[in-house]
Amino acid sequence: MKKKIVIASVLKPVDDVRMYEKFAHSIVKYFPNEFEVHILGFQASEQQATTGIVFHPISSFDRLSKKRLGYGKIFLDKVLQIKPSLLIINSPELLLPALFVKIRLKIPIIYDVRENYFLNILHQPTYKSYLRPFLAVAVRTLEYASRLWIDFYLLAERCYAKEFSFGKGKSEIFENKYKPQSSKFKVQTLNLKPITLNIEPQTLNFLYTGTISPTYGTANAIRLVKKIKKYLPNSKLLIKGFCSDKNYIALLQKEAEGCDFIKLAISEVPINHQEIIASFGKADIALLPYLPNKSTENCIPAKLYEYIAHSLPMIIQKNTLWESICSPCKAALFIDFEEEDIESLVEKLAVYSFFGSGNRNFVFWESEEEKLIEVLRKYC
Repeated sequence: MKKKIVIASVLKPVDDVRMYEKFAHSIVKYFPNEFEVHILGFQASEQQATTGIVFHPISSFDRLSKKRLGYGKIFLDKVLQIKPSLLIINSPELLLPALFVKIRLKIPIIYDVRENYFLNILHQPTYKSYLRPFLAVAVRTLEYASRLWIDFYLLAERCYAKEFSFGKGKSEIFENKYKPQSSKFKVQTLNLKPITLNIEPQTLNFLYTGTISPTYGTANAIRLVKKIKKYLPNSKLLIKGFCSDKNYIALLQKEAEGCDFIKLAISEVPINHQEIIASFGKADIALLPYLPNKSTENCIPAKLYEYIAHSLPMIIQKNTLWESICSPCKAALFIDFEEEDIESLVEKLAVYSFFGSGNRNFVFWESEEEKLIEVLRKYC
């Protein structure tokens, strides 16, 4: 009989990219006859899990719903029912229930640290301002205490090695690099052909994908394309992604009102990742208009790796770290979305040669996959 590994989250869908496409697929690829992977999380799209992977969509509530308070018991009951040999969690509120799992099942527990929740709570507008300091301190205190029962920490960002002393001595970095799911995807890493955008028809197809929120500057993508329309009147913008903030959705709808060149494909539930990837092929250039924020400035967006892998040029908000990643392969132009000289930007877009230099091996998941397998061999 196969051993079971549980990967669990609170707000991430069961077909989440990191849990399902990266972790679970890598596990069943290397250990097809040894492990069965069970993913616990939010209700997903209609996608069905592949062989060796089982979905358990046991959470279904808004981020601020009171129902979230009872999820710990639901999670605990499900894990005790499955009886895994290893538990991987990626939500800080599962740390305490994981302690009870440790006591009952006496199994290794790994904490996949996907975000700096302390900074997120403090610097993003998810919670009311007067609650943020208390919630941030509570989460950080729990993370430090968890060192007593967490066996290993997976860090999703390079900066976390410095930011999280609670993982010192038993952690490793596993970046959110790109793992193609289609066998038709061909990795081309050398001798790339330069891409020059054709703006002769006075048109460019702009794309914004992924999580939609004020912190990620989605509204600035709309405002930029509105300004560009003066010089490239046939341009279009597709915004496709997930947004849990109904007020922000309303704001974006107001921004796009009367603009038939802007398509808002916004979902209030997470969109299947492969549906997002499919939109790349219809775009000329992607937009990453992140607002300067202490919670994101040192993190690398997973879609940055995805766009590079698919040779999709980018316009990105100025950020020294992201520029150091994109510059060797000339993947992007870096601008200030709120103050940029639009005429000058359009002139650059007409002549800039994207890609064509450097190596893109660094954007792919394989290097992280090998490290993950070594961790599993140690703890399973």
